[in-house]
Amino acid sequence: MPNPLGKSPAQDLQWLSAKVWEQILASNTTAFLAAYGAGIRAERWGSALRWISSAPLVTPPPSPPPSLSWQPTTILFQEDLNPTATFLLGETFQQEVNELGLHYAIDLSPNISPGLFPDQRENRLHLKSLRPARLLNLFAHTCAFGVLAASVGAETLNIDSSSRSLARGKANYQLNHLGGSTHRFWTEDVRRVLPRLARRGETFDAIILDPPTFSHGGRGRAFRIHRELEPLLLACLPLLTARGSLLLSINQAETTPTNLHSMVREILQREAFPAQILPGHRPEDIPPERMPSTLWIVRQD
Repeated sequence: MPNPLGKSPAQDLQWLSAKVWEQILASNTTAFLAAYGAGIRAERWGSALRWISSAPLVTPPPSPPPSLSWQPTTILFQEDLNPTATFLLGETFQQEVNELGLHYAIDLSPNISPGLFPDQRENRLHLKSLRPARLLNLFAHTCAFGVLAASVGAETLNIDSSSRSLARGKANYQLNHLGGSTHRFWTEDVRRVLPRLARRGETFDAIILDPPTFSHGGRGRAFRIHRELEPLLLACLPLLTARGSLLLSINQAETTPTNLHSMVREILQREAFPAQILPGHRPEDIPPERMPSTLWIVRQD
């Protein structure tokens, strides 16, 4: 099939340097962006390499360069928005990966989220450095932030409207031998839960607010980030303990780190909420244009 781009996207591909590759592996991490180019990327998921392209490839994707000293046992190719994938090597979509020494179950099936967002790895590392006693993980998905906080002793509350995602999150807790009544998983609409937590007087040393851009929500209440972000943030701020930290992450092309910072600063000033705004953290393997806009809000009173 002729390539509508006129050439193979893989011709513009750039692999991670051997130095960065080794630095990531040294952190006991095997899930990261291995290569990136115009209209194409290669993702490492444990022993698997997944290629995702915006167009058909006119030639097979290249092998990892010898400088990386790695050969995958599974290779998949998938076009964006295509409901099928092609195995170039191996035959399983299921993988187990490490990130910062913790284990996560990954599903590379088309139209299913793998179950981990490597672009948040450095923000999870920052969360680890905070060593929170209590974490509120909103829009928790498969609970990677919860697993990280639990691994350093935190009580965790993971909330998501998808019972399937939370089931995967519970499996990740079990994979890391983290269990007990100190870890909660609530299948609910975050917008309904936050006022209830406030009425109960619950507070948290760390809050993760990483909402979707759009979702259908529960009971027909569609979620759209442009109208939901400010109410969500205002509902979260009172739940922070003194010196508590909130990670705000927005994965929307129109939201840049600069305008997110400006918007949050205006809200905090209007509400007279004492807080410091710190920039989010980007892993070295993630190009800036592929990184969601993130920042940390640290309560000052």
